[in-house]
Amino acid sequence: MSTSSAQWKQLDVAVMGGGIGGLAAAVAMRRAGHRVTVYERRSFAAEVGASISCAANGTQWLHEWDVDVPAGRPVILEHLTMRDWKTSEPLAIYNLGDYKKKWGNVYNMFHRQDMHAMLLESAMSEEGEGEPVKILVDYICDDVDVEAGIAKFRNGKEVKADIIIGADGIRSNVRTALGIKTERKYAPQTCFRCNVLTSDVKRLGLVDYSYEPAIQYWNGFEQYEDVNKYFKIVMSPCAGGDIVSFYCFMPTEYAEQHTSEGFTFKEVDVDEILVGAYADKLEKNVVDLLKNSIDRMPWRLYVHDEYPYWSKGVTTLLGDAAHPMMPHQSQGACQAIEDAACLGILFSAKYPQYSNDVAAGLRMYERIRKPRATRVQTASRLATDDINERIGFTSLGLPSSFDKKDGWTKLTIPEMNLYNMKEHIEKEVAAESA
Repeated sequence: MSTSSAQWKQLDVAVMGGGIGGLAAAVAMRRAGHRVTVYERRSFAAEVGASISCAANGTQWLHEWDVDVPAGRPVILEHLTMRDWKTSEPLAIYNLGDYKKKWGNVYNMFHRQDMHAMLLESAMSEEGEGEPVKILVDYICDDVDVEAGIAKFRNGKEVKADIIIGADGIRSNVRTALGIKTERKYAPQTCFRCNVLTSDVKRLGLVDYSYEPAIQYWNGFEQYEDVNKYFKIVMSPCAGGDIVSFYCFMPTEYAEQHTSEGFTFKEVDVDEILVGAYADKLEKNVVDLLKNSIDRMPWRLYVHDEYPYWSKGVTTLLGDAAHPMMPHQSQGACQAIEDAACLGILFSAKYPQYSNDVAAGLRMYERIRKPRATRVQTASRLATDDINERIGFTSLGLPSSFDKKDGWTKLTIPEMNLYNMKEHIEKEVAAESA
């Protein structure tokens, strides 16, 4: 069916999963004019608290969808700073002072709970373009008829939709229903995340350099070819500056008791973090911050290979369900937002052929999104072993152990932020119709 002869029609969209990616998809499809229902497995009160990076390539779509970004209480980043593990002296700084001028949008750091609430409000609000999204909780998707668009839930309910979007995370049941066989292996690095309240820093007289509007990195010992290189801290302010969020990475062998993938909801003792190089080599002021942290949660990391496909019939995947990645490019949320934006564009009135042939629209979605998301996924894995593969630091010209290896070129900020998805879609659709 050609673009000229097709008439756009409203679809019933079922989004499995109400996290950042699922809500982004809901907002994008609402703005495109569709009826959207989100099915979430647990109460949103259980949403975990940690910082979320939203660079310009993600922020642009929040504005496109008319999301109330200030309501998410972001901290606008001004630089990335790499610090020495033992002294906290700056080793490299990537300045973001002209970031908005260069890339059109600021680099936002959100607290996960704030970002989630911000997207939830945009999805459900009576105001704004499109029908308010319906949110249903205590719905665990067990199985999907991917061709017929029928989802079955553990509570005995069954729904039929014109399109099913699996945004149900790393352990996606929608992905299983698509017949995608997954292989994963333990990452050589695992993580604990925790928060420090600004009020506690002031009350206790702790260091205040951590409250600059910047992501701060403390690297381990990458000059050694052993597990010590997996010690790393990533710290960033969020929640309007009320919280500083820490991601404390270490060799997996130091956290063997934690085998869950993703966030868990049982707090651990700070002594589980302060092991190895944290205990006797990390700069004292940073140790003091960690000792006064709250919300300490283990996060077991795995390496996932690229999946052979994302879509079949009227069913597709989005975000972590489609391209789970290591966290070292801070692009997980942005790539899920880009996925959502692509779906919203393809199923908008500009491309009515796809609302009449959902399977064709999802094939185009995969054609557009899979190469870019896979490249970020690969770069995230490489940055696990070499911080100089990290977006931002790559722009400083720092050498990487992966330079000129197997034809790989570093992922850079220009590559991420100069990408024009609308032009890309227009070009691919035209090529398909030729």
